[in-house]
Amino acid sequence: RSMTRTPPLPALPWPPPPGRRHVLTGLACSAVGVSHKARADATIDPALVDIRRYVYIPGTATPDATIIDTETARIVGSLPTGVVARQAVVSRDTATLIATDGQSAAVSLVNVFTGVVRRVGLPMPARRLTVGTNGRLVAAIDPAGGAIAIVNLDSDRVGTVITGLPPLRDVMFGASDEVLYVAATGLAGVGVIDVAQGRLSHEIATFPPAGGGVASLARTPDGRNILAQPQGGGPISILDPEQRKPVAQLQAGIGSAGMFPSGTGSYLLVPDSTNATLTVFRSGRTDQPITLPGATGVIGAYSAWLDSIAFMPSAERNSVLVYNLDKMRLVDEIALHGTPVRGAVTPDSRTLYVPVLDPPQVVAVDGATQRVVARFDLPGPPLAALVAGGWGVCH
Repeated sequence: RSMTRTPPLPALPWPPPPGRRHVLTGLACSAVGVSHKARADATIDPALVDIRRYVYIPGTATPDATIIDTETARIVGSLPTGVVARQAVVSRDTATLIATDGQSAAVSLVNVFTGVVRRVGLPMPARRLTVGTNGRLVAAIDPAGGAIAIVNLDSDRVGTVITGLPPLRDVMFGASDEVLYVAATGLAGVGVIDVAQGRLSHEIATFPPAGGGVASLARTPDGRNILAQPQGGGPISILDPEQRKPVAQLQAGIGSAGMFPSGTGSYLLVPDSTNATLTVFRSGRTDQPITLPGATGVIGAYSAWLDSIAFMPSAERNSVLVYNLDKMRLVDEIALHGTPVRGAVTPDSRTLYVPVLDPPQVVAVDGATQRVVARFDLPGPPLAALVAGGWGVCH
């Protein structure tokens, strides 16, 4: 397969029409840069370097993030995070790493070029973070308290504060950052929050109604529709936010948890840890899902190599299951020799970086050969891998 990059395509429907794959390069929800120390060590001119080549690995024991250069395949420095991170995201547009310890009523904003840390106070502790689609806003979320504070990354100030919500299960920005979509206890469908007004404006019902409410959310690759997975698994609803109604349904099994659209939008990957399966929905044939052998303890699913390959790490097996999506079959299992945490795929779709807790490492798996090509020792246990413009869609 050719690995030539394709420019982003505007206004793409999801799923794409039969026989057509959409190559999307500008829909990632995280971005990375290189720290002052890393620039000094590697003699990097930020004006000449695409910062998407770097991977950040925040630690869970120290207030630092390790930086890996994917082009030279080496660790090039570290970045102070200001706190021992429990949640961390990065905005490519503002070159800012955002971190929270999950306890204090503040977030750290770190300039990825200078390493300067700014602390922004919040009205409540932030236990989750999600960056807006345009990279200028971050939602700091207290799920149990039903509160969200919107931080402007250009001004380093808190703008809208939304309170009085039911306990939150998932929060996601809309395509224009003017709305937030929420899955919450007590809501049968998906709540829609007007960010400017700071209030819950309406609710979009699922199809059919989810008895236990919605557990998790995802955007379709074009950003137009919403994927809503019910609590406890079961059929996934595709919602049209403009029409405020469900428009289609995907037959996922009970026990499925997590939805992972592929980088081109050709597939939706839905792991089921309860039944140890992976269900693959194909564009244009979503009524004919394919169920493949999987694993328990799955922490995510990642497409690679222009969506011809899928990787699925398992924390119980300490391995990565490998799937050939062209042939729709499980083809291999890669031993990690430790417990994996959330990973990421590089923007060119070539390489999966998956952190491992014990011993602390980052394992790089090549999409073309499905083999481990590098292992990077870390100074302590990792939180996650963050990649600028990573392949695939997330929130």
